[in-house]
Amino acid sequence: MGKVFREGSGEAEGELVTKDGQRIPCFFTGLRKKLSGKDYLIGLGIDVTARKQAEEALRESEEKYRTILESIEDGYYEADIAGSLTFFNDSLCKMLGYSKDELRGMNYRQFTDEETAKQGYDVFNKVYTTGKADKGFDWKIIRKDGTRRSVEVSVSPRREAEGKPTGFRGIVR
Repeated sequence: MGKVFREGSGEAEGELVTKDGQRIPCFFTGLRKKLSGKDYLIGLGIDVTARKQAEEALRESEEKYRTILESIEDGYYEADIAGSLTFFNDSLCKMLGYSKDELRGMNYRQFTDEETAKQGYDVFNKVYTTGKADKGFDWKIIRKDGTRRSVEVSVSPRREAEGKPTGFRGIVR
């Protein structure tokens, strides 16, 4: 309220306490107005209980999935339309032998041979054009140290809210 009187307007979050002691999270906004030469505060308080509950549920959900992704032994990845990695877990880093900083933005062609890169392109293209996941295909990867490994990779499309493809996600085992 002091800010409203000093600056003319303001907003804040706080709690409204009812007679029975119940605490209700609220968003408050206010304006200073002069009426008959006197300053008055005009304000509005909105109950934001539902928003706070949704924020907490989202935080818990994010924490749950972050924990799952970081604790599984399988590699998890997300890539853009061109096949460059945008998100991945530590297990994928271990499989490929790269740090997170090194792997971020790397294209799958950089850790595969030419034949596997073509096979990868074909699979990613099929997933992109059909919108259907490929549940698993064999792939040969080349680790940072030059050693080769055979892995099984799944690919699913990633889409924005309107349904337009934005990239891919999958599991590497």
